[in-house]
Amino acid sequence: MAESNRDKGLKKRAELFGERDSLERIEQLRQFDEGFARLLTDVCFGDVWSRPGLPTKIRSMITVAALITLGRLPELKNHMVGALRAGVTEQELKEIVVHLSQYAGIPAAVQAVRVFNDAQREFQKLER
Repeated sequence: MAESNRDKGLKKRAELFGERDSLERIEQLRQFDEGFARLLTDVCFGDVWSRPGLPTKIRSMITVAALITLGRLPELKNHMVGALRAGVTEQELKEIVVHLSQYAGIPAAVQAVRVFNDAQREFQKLER
């Protein structure tokens, strides 16, 4: 039997954010709106993030770049931690920030450095 988008989405979220954090975030979304929680899990993570065309590491790098460019700092921190969990190195994240300083602007890059430092500390706690 083929794995459902819900199952793939739950699995991908746990891979990126850890089982406990992933379930907590899903519950927060459910409390806001069940349909929205389902949309993010089933479509965003179960369909788009689970497509075979790009590895999770590359998808994480693209997502981090987009979030820096858009200035979505709370989500950026979550996805920087997820990127580290997906195998993106600290050096690769630093290079993304430096590269985007030229395209998204210095203020966006400086903010991303602050978020990177927080994400790095959070990731290190998870690794202990």
